Amino acid sequence: MSVNSDAIFVNGNRPTPLDRAAQAFCEICSRTDAPTLNGRTLGHGLPPRRISVRELVELLPLLQPVARDVVWRELVRLVRASGEPWPTVAVGLALPGLRTAAARLVRDYSGDPEDLDSELVTAFYEALAEADIDGSMVCAKLRATAYNQVRRMRYGAMAYAARTRDLDSLPEPSLTPAWDGHPDFVLASAVNAGVITREEAELIGASRLEGTSLSAVAQRLGLPVTTAWCRRKSAEARLTAWIKEDKSSS
Repeated sequence: MSVNSDAIFVNGNRPTPLDRAAQAFCEICSRTDAPTLNGRTLGHGLPPRRISVRELVELLPLLQPVARDVVWRELVRLVRASGEPWPTVAVGLALPGLRTAAARLVRDYSGDPEDLDSELVTAFYEALAEADIDGSMVCAKLRATAYNQVRRMRYGAMAYAARTRDLDSLPEPSLTPAWDGHPDFVLASAVNAGVITREEAELIGASRLEGTSLSAVAQRLGLPVTTAWCRRKSAEARLTAWIKEDKSSS
């Protein structure tokens, strides 16, 4: 498997900070001595051999959620213990979700969107170094931590711009309710609260947020497509009710 650097640029000929992170990751993947993880040691259904980071690009989406968390905990351990190239590898593997987060952040933002992209990459590096990775949905938690940090900065910048234009102050964001954060964080909070299961969070997150087809997610989880559809529908109903109840009681 090869990583095509031409396919990772999404802003024409002008690479964004996320594009540059992707390029750095591609360069690591193309090395003859590309970093590897020990699948035999990690277990949980991973191939019992050394797994190159270029292989992880295709392998990670196919893994069961528990195995994916095992891989991400190992990546974070390596980031904290050894430094580069592991931070760049982790950002590269998280790029699909980071691009989704970046697209949400730039909505209605009047400043330079590249500033938000740059801050998002930096915040993700910081999350890799410091965030709590206990529990499930490790990568989602890292993305949510980075997203919420940049989101606070974004609102601060917009409020400052409004004041300097003598406009009415922009509404301050609520930083505490889970539904005001990144969708990954909402799903993780719902799993922790027992509202939805980890598998249901996987169904919603992969098919709704990451753009993976429901049939592909169902195959990954070993479910018939109709079963996956019904479970997702039921979980989304419970999730919606939980969010509304939390809002009404806050």
